[in-house]
Amino acid sequence: MDEVTIPLLTSVSGSIPDLEPVREGATFTQTLFNVINIFVGLGLLSTPYAYRAGGYIAGVALLLLSSLFCLSGHLIVAAFQYLPVDAPRSFPQLGKHALGIHGRKVVAVVAFLELFGGACMALLVTWQQLLILLDNHGLLALSPVHTAVALSLLWLVPMLSVGGFSRLAILSKLGMLSVCIVVTVVYSLLVLDPSRDDLPQPPPGHALARWTLPQAVGIFAVSLSGHSTLPALRAGMAAPSRFPALLTAAFCVMALLYGTVGAMGYWYYGSTTSALITTDISRAGPWTDTAMDKLLACLLLVNCSTKYPALVLVLQARVDLIIGMFPSKVATQGQLRPAVLATLRMLLCAASVGLSYAALDSIACVMSLVGGVASLSCSLLMPTLFYVKLAWAELGAARRGALLALLGLGSALMVFITSQNVVQLLAQLGKSTGA
Repeated sequence: MDEVTIPLLTSVSGSIPDLEPVREGATFTQTLFNVINIFVGLGLLSTPYAYRAGGYIAGVALLLLSSLFCLSGHLIVAAFQYLPVDAPRSFPQLGKHALGIHGRKVVAVVAFLELFGGACMALLVTWQQLLILLDNHGLLALSPVHTAVALSLLWLVPMLSVGGFSRLAILSKLGMLSVCIVVTVVYSLLVLDPSRDDLPQPPPGHALARWTLPQAVGIFAVSLSGHSTLPALRAGMAAPSRFPALLTAAFCVMALLYGTVGAMGYWYYGSTTSALITTDISRAGPWTDTAMDKLLACLLLVNCSTKYPALVLVLQARVDLIIGMFPSKVATQGQLRPAVLATLRMLLCAASVGLSYAALDSIACVMSLVGGVASLSCSLLMPTLFYVKLAWAELGAARRGALLALLGLGSALMVFITSQNVVQLLAQLGKSTGA
């Protein structure tokens, strides 16, 4: 067993075994790529808007949040090592071991909310890419938005009937390609149009700091979350002792990627930056009216089309949360009957479509709210709380105080982010109703 020494963590060695020891496994580079591939997703599209919400000071907030989420990544890996050898390596099981049955329930509910929020974000991005491809034109008597919703459901609903994730794996690889193209296109703005001549003159302005900075933090939280996958990635390494260095390197890469894409997109589009950078690329700039904006929209469309059914399947698979909602007649040997599973998938689909449609004009608020409530809970607060609970006896006074301060800071961020986004959502809803 390797020895793990991390700031604010005790030295874990000897009596605590590795999660799933393997003699052969992924290399340092392979695991680094896997971590980045899992974490970097749709949140990248909204990082320029996060800078618009917070001003350039949002870059400092991103660095601080990246540091905190990196630390919580170390914490969750260390916390999993306190589980008994024969205990299942799952986030709900960790909550149960740390806080009893109530901890397991809280983890299941918050994880469910984060996944459901991710499904809604995938739908919203899907519709926005369809609007780009349709050039904001509707079909038949339908409006552009209604056309986008109808077309997406025509292929997404049948995909919910797949028997597993293997059939989605090939298409989902396009997700990383779309991310690479987004980064390349945004970086190219400085080279192709350094004077921003392709924008309406005068170019939109910028701000150093804005009062909506908490909304930016919520968007960054969504972009930096995914911590429940870290123990399995560590266990699959050929040299688990290198995982702490790998995790630090991964978060440095992500902070650099999010920070530069966000700053560059905000520099170019300024105060007119949209919730999704792809919308800006299609409407103004050197890539407008070229094949590039349509290609990017197509790749993101395929990526979201595979991500959405996968998220619905994961939501359905959380039988530890859902099975208690149904009478015993709907289950067979602890598993939900096929008819119930099909009904559950359709209900989840209907709920996500309805909520997403209601929030179509508030994508940034939805993303920030998911980050402020679910992502902060799953990837910062709960890992820290579980580690504090499990390792309390081994922690010194300074480490106890630092970790408790981290819990207080995370809780304060959750309150600020949630309250600000709820206020904005209610204001936008009021405007829509008034209109």
